[in-house]
Formats: sequence, structure tokens, C-alpha cells
Amino acid sequence: MSDIHNCIECKIGSNCFNKLVLAELEFINEKKTQIAYRKGENLCKQGAYASYVLYVASGLVKLYIENTNNKFTNFKILKAGEFIGFASVFGENIYNYSAVAIKDAQICLIEKEGIRNLIESNSAFASEIIKGYSKDENIIIERLKSVSYKQMNGRIADVILYLSSEKFNNEDLYKYITRKDIADFACISNESTVKILAEFKNENIIELEGKNIKILDLEKLKSISRHG
Repeated sequence: MSDIHNCIECKIGSNCFNKLVLAELEFINEKKTQIAYRKGENLCKQGAYASYVLYVASGLVKLYIENTNNKFTNFKILKAGEFIGFASVFGENIYNYSAVAIKDAQICLIEKEGIRNLIESNSAFASEIIKGYSKDENIIIERLKSVSYKQMNGRIADVILYLSSEKFNNEDLYKYITRKDIADFACISNESTVKILAEFKNENIIELEGKNIKILDLEKLKSISRHG
């Protein structure tokens, strides 16, 4: 957890950093502070003042919305190379969601002014940022469609497909999340989540082994997702 990432030498940089010249990389390196977070530690709090844009240098981070009555809605898991809090650069000066490390993580806190300067002066860098936001928007829209229009089985199918997607191929993701996390992605109760997972298992759609979930019948799971 003590490895320090120099922006100039970093091999896990987001695509946007590949658009920076040496002087710009040196500039952003001067504008960042790297902090190690342990599993379970909060990186930012929904509604808190956003002083920095956070960059995940390593580890896994869960993003979630805090609702009324102490309810939570998970909407994304970040891995190395992704950002937190970019909306605060030009929008409201607060974090619109909370973030917690679900795996030990190295996080770079980058001053917002530094990010803003690069966006305004380097169009290629700005273009990559916009591409990233477009992907994020699509993920959020699909999540909203799922929880707004689908029944519980369809929601759980969507969550399993997301957690089993190619993005997480190199991670033993289920090692770091709980059944409650799955329930909070689907916006249903923990009890209903456990019941539906058992039904999927009995229908030979998935295999359950401890915390791990393995897809056995991908097409059936996709069909449940489509028909909700």
C-alpha cells in the first residue's frame, strides 16, 4: 500500500492522461496527493464539499447514493484508471454520491483547478473525459431503467450480468462484495435477493459457491434481464 505513482511513469493511467505532453504530466503530478485507503474506508461523502477529483490508481471502489431512512443504492464499482467527482469541476462544489473502498486502494487526490486547466487547454484530453462521461451516463441510465421498470428477477439478473462483465475479468469481484451489496444494486431487500439467487441456482442458471456466483446459462440470464 506504500507504492507512490508518479504521473510521468504511471503505467495504469486513464486514456485521457495519454493525451498529455510531458510538461502537462509534470503539472498534474504537482497538483495531486496520493493516499492509501483500506477496505471499508470512505473516500468521499455525498453532499460534502468537493475539493478534489479522485483518481483510482489501484484497488476497487463502490459508488452509492444515500437515500432517506438510511437506505443505499449502489450504482457502480470503479477499478484502477477511473475518476470520482468530475462533475464538481464545472458543476456544484459537492460530491453527488458517496464512495467506499471495497478493496485496499491507492487514490490520487487531484486539485480541481489543475484538472480544469487541462480540460480548457488540451482538447484531446477533454475529448477523452467526455467519452468517459458518455459511458458513465449510459451505465446510470441502464441502472435507472432496471430499478424503475423491471421486476425483482430482472433486476438481479442485471446485477449479476454487470458484476460478471468483461470489465471485472481480472478481479475476483465477489470476494469483495456481499449479498447486501447485490441487493442495494437491485434496490430490493436482502431477503428477496437471497431467495432469487437460490431460485436461479435451482434452475441451473447460476452456481453458488460461498460468496462467488458463476453464470451457467448466460442466454437464460440475459432473457430474464430483457423481459424483466
